[in-house]
Amino acid sequence: MRRSKAPSMRQAAKREIKDPEPPEDPEAPYSWPSITPTMEWGSSNGSENLGPRELKAGENPLKESRIFHVLWRNQTTKKHKTWTGNGTLVVTGSKVVLKDDTGKVVDNMTCFKQRDFKENDQLQIGSKDVEVQEEIKTLQECVTQRKLEIASWCKKIDAQNGMESEVPVTSASCRSHVLKRTHQECSFDVQNPRLSGFTTTGMEPPPHEKRMREESPSVAVIPPRSEFTQVEYLCLLAPAELQEKILHFLADYIKNCKVVRQVCFKLFQLVCDHPVLLKTLVKHADFEDLMQVMEPKLPPWLEMDIYDSAKFEFVHRMLDYLVVEQGEKCCILANRQDCLKMAIGYCQSYDISHEQLDSPQKVAMFNSGEEGSPMVALVLSSDLPKIGSVRCKNLIIYNYNAREKANELLATGEIDTKIYTPVTSGGCPEELQFYRRLGLKKDGDTLGDLQNYRRELIPSTKHELATWTKIEPLFSVDFLKEVAISDSLENIQLVYSKKGNVEL
Repeated sequence: MRRSKAPSMRQAAKREIKDPEPPEDPEAPYSWPSITPTMEWGSSNGSENLGPRELKAGENPLKESRIFHVLWRNQTTKKHKTWTGNGTLVVTGSKVVLKDDTGKVVDNMTCFKQRDFKENDQLQIGSKDVEVQEEIKTLQECVTQRKLEIASWCKKIDAQNGMESEVPVTSASCRSHVLKRTHQECSFDVQNPRLSGFTTTGMEPPPHEKRMREESPSVAVIPPRSEFTQVEYLCLLAPAELQEKILHFLADYIKNCKVVRQVCFKLFQLVCDHPVLLKTLVKHADFEDLMQVMEPKLPPWLEMDIYDSAKFEFVHRMLDYLVVEQGEKCCILANRQDCLKMAIGYCQSYDISHEQLDSPQKVAMFNSGEEGSPMVALVLSSDLPKIGSVRCKNLIIYNYNAREKANELLATGEIDTKIYTPVTSGGCPEELQFYRRLGLKKDGDTLGDLQNYRRELIPSTKHELATWTKIEPLFSVDFLKEVAISDSLENIQLVYSKKGNVEL
């Protein structure tokens, strides 16, 4: 079958963005990892230690950014929600930063696509719910806002020291945004809580939600059946160009330098998850020398994107196809929070309703299938003992060594399920480790895997897996439809499939 070469609308949209700058705080939810935030007004350290500063002569915060008054609160499952306080939303290119009334950074995220912001928009920024108020449009309004932030910070410090503030925080004229709406007027609709992604009031629901509402106006009733089908797909993917270059560099490096096996394993694991995760090692003592040599040879961290990881491209296209186009729920299981952050950031940027399941209450909401329940569930394998079983038709296992957790996660015997495990292939160390985990390779030479990673040494034959069916390109239309894989995924080298029945 001839596979389509046309890029999807989402891919085209991402390519139009010239500088998808990620957040600077490495601990910020749903962001690319970072090293150290700059010390400027509005940064968490600056506000905490020194407080907001007055604007300098000639300084104009609106020169490169749009700034909005907002109301914000922590996400909550409570029926009656209240706003935590006031703040500002600073939009600079693809970066969105939420600040409190003292100018301290509360949360931030990176948009993968451009979007407009306007009054009354209800959004999620990181882990915070936000409602947009008036936009700050003049330099004088910026000066007034800064004075209010300084006054609020002074009042906070005085309160911490047991003193009553003498600064009249509300004395400025521009305070119309201060909690001006009652809770009932500005809270999210409890019956349709879009707790994930940017949500704009007055807009039609996304296509997949609209289609689900039309076809299933009420919660679907599970038909009485005695058994359900579980199909697992092992998808071996050709590495992205950047991944291949980094692995070749590491192969040359470790031939000339002494590298500990565990360090070697960590390196190729991060490269295969996504090269941008190497940034987390820059200040790590065990990796400092290597990163000093390797970092100048890498593209800038801010320029790394979705298509620099074969596995993340797989996740992005599967979400587009399964969730957005087909209207089916999907769950992503990972061993690393950083991997979930990337997926959550993607869902936020494209208004795909999602939730990280870290409590039984969130699992119950996802499993309910009610209108407004998340379409995408994200699960950290270490959270499995405390969350219970997830009822979902599609599971993507981001880290191959989390496969053993699938049956612990899924509510088997309740629904037909498809399980996908993407593995970075092309002879790279992750593929060899994956085969070892299946018992097909007996040696455990991680260093050797990297040292031998050369184009001429990439194995040309694939292992035969007992009880598994091996499918190689070109894939038929029927196969792609059966597996529910979009034909735009052109980096799949091989698929192993295994089908079984789970009896009640």
